[in-house]
Amino acid sequence: MKKYGLGLLLLILLIVPGCGFAEKVGDSVTFAADTASYMQALTAFGQEMETLAADAATDVQAREDLTERLNALKEQISGYANLQVPEYATELHQSIVSYNEKLQQGLDQAAANLEEGKAAFESTGIPETISQVNGLLNQISQLIPQ
Repeated sequence: MKKYGLGLLLLILLIVPGCGFAEKVGDSVTFAADTASYMQALTAFGQEMETLAADAATDVQAREDLTERLNALKEQISGYANLQVPEYATELHQSIVSYNEKLQQGLDQAAANLEEGKAAFESTGIPETISQVNGLLNQISQLIPQ
């Protein structure tokens, strides 16, 4: 009976540290996947932005749709800041979060522009900020736990 108890204890001691490693790898994969998905959403928005703005200038329904889209993007940005970040990716995450703050300001300006009847994305800096965030995509694809 002592053999089984000792064997079970040894097995537990070998598996428990391995679980921590598996968890770290899982967190890394989740962070990279969530960040890549987030960046793809930003890229898609950036590609559609001019069309959305042109439609919003002439169509009330398109203006309302764009306002909803801006609000949804703001929610995504807020959600990204709350991601669980692996230790080795904190600097990259912080860079994205700082760009997100600029993006939030641009989205607020775009919403104000829509309300005032101006061109939605005039003087918002949104295209440049999205481009800067997407420049970090290569770094994310190269994330490997150390």
